[in-house]
Amino acid sequence: MKWKSLGSIAGILISGSLFFASCVQKNYYNVQPDPGNNTNTAYYFDEEFNGADDYGWSFTAAADSAYASISGGSYQYVDYSALRSSMTFVTTGADVHNNFTVTTRVRSNNVIGLIFGASATSNGYAFYIDTAGNYALYQQGNGVNASIPIIPFTQDTLYAHKNDWNTLELDQANGVWTGFINGTQVFTMAARALGGPGFGYKILPGTVGYADYLTVKNN
Repeated sequence: MKWKSLGSIAGILISGSLFFASCVQKNYYNVQPDPGNNTNTAYYFDEEFNGADDYGWSFTAAADSAYASISGGSYQYVDYSALRSSMTFVTTGADVHNNFTVTTRVRSNNVIGLIFGASATSNGYAFYIDTAGNYALYQQGNGVNASIPIIPFTQDTLYAHKNDWNTLELDQANGVWTGFINGTQVFTMAARALGGPGFGYKILPGTVGYADYLTVKNN
């Protein structure tokens, strides 16, 4: 695994209170939608984190006190740094310019986020959840610019499980984003342009996080 400088496209994310970031770019999954269909294309990506690491999720960055691996049927993501955060994603073949749904099940001892819409030139967006049941939506920075809060951390004790597994879902349908926690809608807003079909995870400093599965489908 090669870690590049903060100014490059691929690298480990730096984050303080403003969530500074750069990107870990993967290209192991490269199925493209049918170019003859310029509407919604039947497509389904399913990562269960069982068995071999087929898409290159694993890495070790000793200098940044971070590593990730697939073990015991889940994706374990560790960041012991006091200042740095980490992000990984894989490039899927989903058509993010039309309707899609991304779903994952996660837990952590601090803050973990679902990354969507990432590319070689954009870190996309992060749908975060923490152990207290707070959620947030951020546009990710790029190593030079800070991340931007779209929905600041918001308390959601009714639907989010504290210190436990939570299912996050982001739907893009007819120009609208809708976020769900454990099957219950928690926000809706006008969709924004996405850089590409990259999906994955971000954890903040001092976090041990886990993901049980990741699915992406065009609707």
